[in-house]
Amino acid sequence: MKKSTSLLVLFAFIVVLGGCKKDNATEGSEILQSKVYQLEAMGGSNVSGTATFTEDIEGKTTILLELEGSTTDEHPAFIRYNSASIGGDVAITLKKCTCSVGETVVSKLDNGEPIDYDGLLRLDGHISIHQSPKNLETIVSTANIGVNE
Repeated sequence: MKKSTSLLVLFAFIVVLGGCKKDNATEGSEILQSKVYQLEAMGGSNVSGTATFTEDIEGKTTILLELEGSTTDEHPAFIRYNSASIGGDVAITLKKCTCSVGETVVSKLDNGEPIDYDGLLRLDGHISIHQSPKNLETIVSTANIGVNE
């Protein structure tokens, strides 16, 4: 009985790890340039990581969020206006970080205004990573981007 329980736990662990692999939307595309921002843990969350902005040869901009110290929970992510210390409205809704990874191809702001790689690097903004879809008030990680870096 104990052996079968141990095997079941091991199997479940392997399934969770196998399901949490990173998909790379830019795989096969030539990267023209990239910029990495360091995500800093907020409020004792211990969730840090990186946000990598890449521009490929087709002119697409991909934002890859890779979290450290996170669980496999979903973490909603946004690019907001202003610096992290000031806070601001949502400029771009990013895909949720699931299994500590989120990847979004960005071509416009949430209001429909086009934005490219250079525009993102000039944006007066910051990234905010939130505790969960049910707890958007708690920010677990953030990074100033663009002119606020």
